Amino acid sequence: MSLTPATYPRVRWHESIVFRVVVLCGILLLCLLGSVYQITRHYFRDLSQEMESRTADIADMLVLQLEENSVADLDQLEQNAMAEYDGIEVDLSGDPDAAEVTSFVLEKGEDGALTKVARMVIGLGDRKLLLTARVALVPQTEVIRAFKNKYIAALIFVFLVTLGLMLYVIVRMLRPLTELSESCAQISSGTLRNVGARRNSGEILALEQTFNKMVASLREKERIEANLRQAQRLSAIGNLAAGVAHDVRNPLNAIKLLSSHAMDTLCSVPEAEGSVKQLQTIRTEVDRLEEIVSGFLSLAKERELQPEPTRIDLILDECARLVRKDAEERGVQLVVELRAGDTSLMVDPKQMTRAVLNVLLNALEVCPPEGRVRLFSRITDRTCEIEVRDDGPGITPEVAERAFEPYFTTKETGTGLGLSLTRGIVEEHGGAITLTSMAGQGSQVLIILPLKMEES
Repeated sequence: MSLTPATYPRVRWHESIVFRVVVLCGILLLCLLGSVYQITRHYFRDLSQEMESRTADIADMLVLQLEENSVADLDQLEQNAMAEYDGIEVDLSGDPDAAEVTSFVLEKGEDGALTKVARMVIGLGDRKLLLTARVALVPQTEVIRAFKNKYIAALIFVFLVTLGLMLYVIVRMLRPLTELSESCAQISSGTLRNVGARRNSGEILALEQTFNKMVASLREKERIEANLRQAQRLSAIGNLAAGVAHDVRNPLNAIKLLSSHAMDTLCSVPEAEGSVKQLQTIRTEVDRLEEIVSGFLSLAKERELQPEPTRIDLILDECARLVRKDAEERGVQLVVELRAGDTSLMVDPKQMTRAVLNVLLNALEVCPPEGRVRLFSRITDRTCEIEVRDDGPGITPEVAERAFEPYFTTKETGTGLGLSLTRGIVEEHGGAITLTSMAGQGSQVLIILPLKMEES
């Protein structure tokens, strides 16, 4: 499964990470500008109130002094006010009618320093004077003063909270990138793991979907490579089997014929009873060798399926009939539940019977006396499922993974070809076979066949 540019998930503009980051930055900028505006506005209001209050106090003091001495020297009055209010420069000069009276303003002096200035007209009878109060603006002092103000501190706190929330959202949006990095590291070590899309959107969601498609493609490639390796192993075994069969089968036939003639000759001699048993043992071992050679030939010969419409339940019923006597002799209960009904599949009846028989015989061999072997069939939307369960001792997951390999067996007298042949038959029909088991809990073999075979 390859990814072309057309299959890449498209990201809507309002779900894009870039758009969201821009929005967050815009919100942060608005909060910053709003905070600066509110801080500046509040700052000027406090300065204005302070300067108005001080100027009013100075004006009241000067009015009292003028009432006591109407001809007092203005320079002396200015000196008295500056002595009374340390740090404030007082000026009583200027035309009160021509000057622009302002309660508070910032002015820049000749040396470039800022000064807080407030002007007020004071009068005593018909006499009017312009009172100008100036206070030098010390930046360090004003900054400390601003931060001590509760209102300004609240604005700064809101700004910091907004900044923190923005960082949290950005980190949360980019966190899946760390998971993607970890998944890539796991893939490099051979572990193919999907990345879970946890309510992400935008480029992150598109990246996760593309990454998971890549993982699925790698899994499919790994499965195909595993099947190719299996086919190569079977081909090598088949080539070996062809040579072994020709070289071994003829001597076996000769041994079988000679042992049969010897048994026929000695059967009439009572004293040769022991020799007859020994010949019978030879005959049994020859039959077992022939079975092994036949297994070799089955692997070597490429079978051409001859599918025909066949009721799957008829095949399973015939298999159950063939093994029922063996089950009774072993003391094993054979339970058959066929639910495929009249469903017919395009299968090769002989090959499918052989495949199911292999699985049933394996289950009977491992099942203890008074145990059960169950055979099920059922139909799903697209497949027909055949299931065989046993109450045997079970196997470990490691053994289950190798169960379908040729010549792999855990039985002392087994050839290790039964399940391998079964897998080949099922896969030639377009199906799949799986074995699940746990030590001490029995085993389950599941054969899945498509309801409609794909044309090759």
